[in-house]
Amino acid sequence: MDTNLDQMIVRTNDMGMLISSMGNTYRIILTGEETAGRFSIMEAFVNPGEGGVSHIHHNEDESFLITEGKVVFYEGERRVVANVGTFVMCPPGTKRAFRNESDDIAKMMIFYTPPGIENMIKLDGKSVTEHLIVPYTSTSNKEYIACSQLSKKFGIEDLTIPFPDIKLDLEDSD
Repeated sequence: MDTNLDQMIVRTNDMGMLISSMGNTYRIILTGEETAGRFSIMEAFVNPGEGGVSHIHHNEDESFLITEGKVVFYEGERRVVANVGTFVMCPPGTKRAFRNESDDIAKMMIFYTPPGIENMIKLDGKSVTEHLIVPYTSTSNKEYIACSQLSKKFGIEDLTIPFPDIKLDLEDSD
């Protein structure tokens, strides 16, 4: 897809590639190729009990904007409940994990600067036509990133630290 960076780029909610990967569905809205290497952005549909296990991105900022539901972020022992409208930014080298600890699907926008992680999602996942609720053994076991070989290629260090037990109350504990 050719993108002219001298004008606005517009994507509606029915545009973008849907990929089922690591227990969630991702809508790739803009790739690094489309932004001349400036950034990429995806929408994530995070199934109940799923998320991203403890890991470190060594190459890019990873930022999240919660648009529906609640997502719990972990940075070591720190636990932050992110409600709708919450923005979380993780610079390179930051230990992070996130999980939907509710019974409902959560949605969030994920921004990568510089881009590239969208390519890992495409390589690991499969193209779908709608959001799927698919239990995923690797994240359900909370012990490793399923695409660990791809993770290394893309500069992500898997910390193999399991999630703590799910908390029943979703009060902020920042």
